[in-house]
Amino acid sequence: MKLSAVLFGIAIFTFLSCKKTTDPTPSGATITSFSPNSGTVGSTVTINGLHLTGTTSITINGITVTNFTVINDSTITFTVPVSATTGTINITTSAGTTVGGTFTVLAGPAPKLVAYSSAFVNNGLYPKLYTCDSTGIAPPIAWRDAPAGTNAYAITMHTITPTPPNHVYMVVYNLPASVLSVPENNTTVGTYGANTFANPLRYEPPCSQGPGLKYYYITVYALSQQPTLTVPQSQVTMDVLQAAMSGITLDTSMITVGYARP
Repeated sequence: MKLSAVLFGIAIFTFLSCKKTTDPTPSGATITSFSPNSGTVGSTVTINGLHLTGTTSITINGITVTNFTVINDSTITFTVPVSATTGTINITTSAGTTVGGTFTVLAGPAPKLVAYSSAFVNNGLYPKLYTCDSTGIAPPIAWRDAPAGTNAYAITMHTITPTPPNHVYMVVYNLPASVLSVPENNTTVGTYGANTFANPLRYEPPCSQGPGLKYYYITVYALSQQPTLTVPQSQVTMDVLQAAMSGITLDTSMITVGYARP
């Protein structure tokens, strides 16, 4: 009996010693809350939950979140990605995917049309090159961030004179939505309307008289459609064009420049 007991003890010890140790099955992540529950693209969201340390990916309505940080086992922060739309927040770990609540993606502020030039800056000095004191070629003008629904553009350039009428140096229309700039010395992009000088269907370089800085205003118009004009091209003045654009202008952007003649 003693021998049997000893052998039995040895067998149990050997069995326990040889038994393989297995890792416990990892616990799936749990989302208990997130804040805020709505926001615009680029906003930061904090997720609270359990077993978040092993998070490998986060999605919003199927769109992958590329910027997230696991703070600790119960907290994650992430940035709402550019293409995100309203839908559920999902977290994936080695244990699988956990579905959270719905995050509402809010519309951000509407884009604001921005006009600019590679040759000068807003509220800066107008280069001599584009005036009558030099070759007087047309300046390069570009624009970006047009509002949704923009299907056409137009450009004007004028100065405010001490006595009416104001001087108009450039009127350009028939610019399609695919055109986001006009080049330096432009003569072919868009259609030139009438300036207030002797050669109307072109860019007229500023040649203001008198001492001191004179200011000029270049305006880009974002339009929902091409303007309807009922007069010949030679009669499309700045006033006529603005009247035709009055019900179709979605946004405008102005560049103000100054020039003092030598």
